[in-house]
Amino acid sequence: MASLFDRVVVINLARRADRLARFSKRLEGNWPFATPQRFEGVDGLTVSPPATWKESRGAWGCLLSHRAVLESAIADGISSLLVLEDDAYPVDDFPRHAEAFLSRVPQDWHGLMLGAEHLSSPIPVSPGVVECTGAIRCHAYAVREPLLRMLASFWRDDQTHHCDVVFGGLMPYYNVYAPDPLLVGQDAGQSDITPRLEPLRFLSSDLLPQAT
Repeated sequence: MASLFDRVVVINLARRADRLARFSKRLEGNWPFATPQRFEGVDGLTVSPPATWKESRGAWGCLLSHRAVLESAIADGISSLLVLEDDAYPVDDFPRHAEAFLSRVPQDWHGLMLGAEHLSSPIPVSPGVVECTGAIRCHAYAVREPLLRMLASFWRDDQTHHCDVVFGGLMPYYNVYAPDPLLVGQDAGQSDITPRLEPLRFLSSDLLPQAT
């Protein structure tokens, strides 16, 4: 599985070394893919969103960060990409569960949502695999051509919606699959998008790991 993705990145803000340290600790001994490369995110506190933007400044920085990750991959000729945010929280025994999921995923996949929140009912495909019809959350996803290039284009053009809403809107037109139950949640802590302290969020609890 280590060679499945041409590039694996984790988005992290310069001022959030604490989150990166916790992220790296969670992956120790529980990660089957290439070690994620740190990609410095755009801090929403340092940029001004356009007048059309109705979300938080943190959400604008989030969109710019994900867009930059995809644009960098395209510029470097990367054809398959796994993107993580630094609050990504894999389930216990993640390598075994990920291998089982990937062995059942149709080979025609354009996107994979290792973590997600389904806003519309997914379509069962095979045991442990569903097709996404409209899902949000961008803390653990993979994309490859042609979705990689199309998503980057939509993130360049859209100055109104949060990046995961844009992604969810493309799902009916591409083959995007998710594990069922989901394999990556979001860690507790201070959100970079909202000023709130968030709890550990696992939108499918069957494989919920113990918080440490």
